[in-house]
Amino acid sequence: MAPQLNFRVHVGRPELVRPETTSTPREFKYLSNIDDQTGLRNHLPFVHFYPPNRSSPLQHPALMIKEALAKVLVYYYPVAGRLRNSDDGKLVVDCCGEGVVFREANADITIAQLRKMDGGLKPPFPMWDRLLVDDIWGSYLITDSPLLHMQVTRLGCGGFILAYTFNHCICDAYGAYLFITALSEFCLDPNLKAPSTLPSWGREILKPRTPPIISYPHSEYNPPHHPTITFTQTDFKQQRTLMKPNSVTRFLIPVDTRFQYKPSLPKGYYGSALLFPCAISKADELVGKPIRYAVNLISEAKRGVMGDEHRTSVIDFIEVNGRPGFYIDGTYVVSDMSRLRFDNIDFGWGPALFGGVARAGTGPAPGMLTPLVGHKDEEGVEGVLALVSLPLESVDRFRMEVRKEIDSTTWLKPRSAL
Repeated sequence: MAPQLNFRVHVGRPELVRPETTSTPREFKYLSNIDDQTGLRNHLPFVHFYPPNRSSPLQHPALMIKEALAKVLVYYYPVAGRLRNSDDGKLVVDCCGEGVVFREANADITIAQLRKMDGGLKPPFPMWDRLLVDDIWGSYLITDSPLLHMQVTRLGCGGFILAYTFNHCICDAYGAYLFITALSEFCLDPNLKAPSTLPSWGREILKPRTPPIISYPHSEYNPPHHPTITFTQTDFKQQRTLMKPNSVTRFLIPVDTRFQYKPSLPKGYYGSALLFPCAISKADELVGKPIRYAVNLISEAKRGVMGDEHRTSVIDFIEVNGRPGFYIDGTYVVSDMSRLRFDNIDFGWGPALFGGVARAGTGPAPGMLTPLVGHKDEEGVEGVLALVSLPLESVDRFRMEVRKEIDSTTWLKPRSAL
């Protein structure tokens, strides 16, 4: 095991970066019921690690990115606004142009030293609380606060770390990918007239029907009038759960509807377009039956949301039931972001050595969400990282159980055609 890394990070004061032009619209923007549902009122943290730029070693990444950020916000001007509460708990975007938070930092460590971490350059990252000091856990600072916090940390070798967190109500992971891709384009060409993919708001397409029609049971959501629980960062790190055999478990699999459902969402749509198909089982059945039992439940759940009507039914269900949250107890979410190759986004330093979700512990409850991130290891082998949030004392047991399950499941192993 590699030694624990300790290094110093000097973090500058926060600045507000506003759109480069003052002529961006001052207006209120509608958020869909998918955007502002209770279960997505949290934050999405991402990080990119870049090696030194050998062709332009004196280039200053923080200054370059800050200038590009002001240009991108002209096109993504709602991101420079604030969420406000409106009628019946609904959120709207106040496009006030107040800006996003930006910090510059310096660390006395090199990218080569970071790559020597145990397991290579992947979460959990050392000194994360200094690499993004404005990281936000749980459902805090949702309204009347900046929708994006960004930090650029320059390393001793000339490489840098770009870390940022988005308010999930303003975008999903695909929307974040579009925004950061546009940011990189303005870094590569400061005279660019517009990003290659123009952002589109389009949230009005996902308005509820009049009258609302609930066509499906939506078992992923808490029944109306049941309390929704919020957690602090300490709660996330201290939560312990032991389920009873007759407990109901839920497995949620976010499905992106932007490319295959009607009404179609416009190209450049960066809002949340996620449905959450739900597989349900009693805990003792899940433990006692073979893994194909769980696989079949998940497949059935995903097939159940493949019609256009299902997305509209979700929107109407949220409207009728006052934006209920997801079930918390016994619920586990696996969000596959592995096709969003944040590591391929180039700011002039080449591809990132790591790019993607920065940590586990995102989502509305401790340990509830595991993101899947596409990743190439130190030997160049492509794979997928599953970011699991567990109590420290449970990690070895979890690793042992996963390995035992893989070794005992013969259909996962390669079979000879001879």
